[in-house]
Amino acid sequence: CRSWCVYIYMSRRAVLARSLAVLTLPQGLLPRARAAEFTTTAGGARRSSGDGDPHRLAVPELAPGSRRLYLCRHGETDWNVAGRVQGMTDIPLNPNGRSQAAALAAILADVPIGLVASSALGRASSTADAVAALHPGARRLVDARFNEMNFGSLEGEELRGGSPRREEYEARLAEWEAGRTSVRLPGGGESPEEVAARALKGLRELGALPPLAAAAGGAGVPSCPRHVCLVAHGRFNKILLAALRGDVSRASQVAQGNTAVNIVDIDEGGACTVVAVNLLDHLRAAAQPPA
Repeated sequence: CRSWCVYIYMSRRAVLARSLAVLTLPQGLLPRARAAEFTTTAGGARRSSGDGDPHRLAVPELAPGSRRLYLCRHGETDWNVAGRVQGMTDIPLNPNGRSQAAALAAILADVPIGLVASSALGRASSTADAVAALHPGARRLVDARFNEMNFGSLEGEELRGGSPRREEYEARLAEWEAGRTSVRLPGGGESPEEVAARALKGLRELGALPPLAAAAGGAGVPSCPRHVCLVAHGRFNKILLAALRGDVSRASQVAQGNTAVNIVDIDEGGACTVVAVNLLDHLRAAAQPPA
């Protein structure tokens, strides 16, 4: 593996993480290479763009031949506020969630997005629609492979406080963090490995990731724009980011707020560089009164 530096670029803050290792997705297998932590150390202040506009996203220039994935989480729902597990349950955005989706769309407005993809669940699809509305030339795609993790019998449960179901869920998290990522959630739920497998397959079929050598059969890489926005879900995003980093067991180290923006650069060989994780400055900018 080659060495690289992960830079977290925030709208009004620059964050420099320690040197990590770039990971190339292995052919036919989920990544298993060692991954570094998702924590960072804050650096000096920086405005979101060269002209000081806090509503514009500041990111490094995309390298020739690479693609950039803007992986986002949906806006807020009433179940988010109540602390209830959503999973595959189709809960719509609440009024605040719709405002968050508009703020997300605004900060991505200047990004040359050519494809807006989303989960088939309404909260993610509605958020993606807000982004797509400001990119009328972009293709819009809905794919159930980007749905949230199936939480089985935990869906609808509140996991705050000393709930017995919270203890059950935390026991599953501990198993996953210990490397037993094939363990499923109770009541017909999914495992992290199952979620990672469908997520990576979906990205390959979009062309955002190179196809597997065995499956390609000499065929070319599917046509895919260089800038792709995917709107999905909290646990889904955590698992996908960890898979792209090479270790699904570290998914719980990833923070994901509502309408968080994560940026991943993918080169022609499939090597993934995590540029940014859990950017939320667009929500703070949207809350600022006009000058």
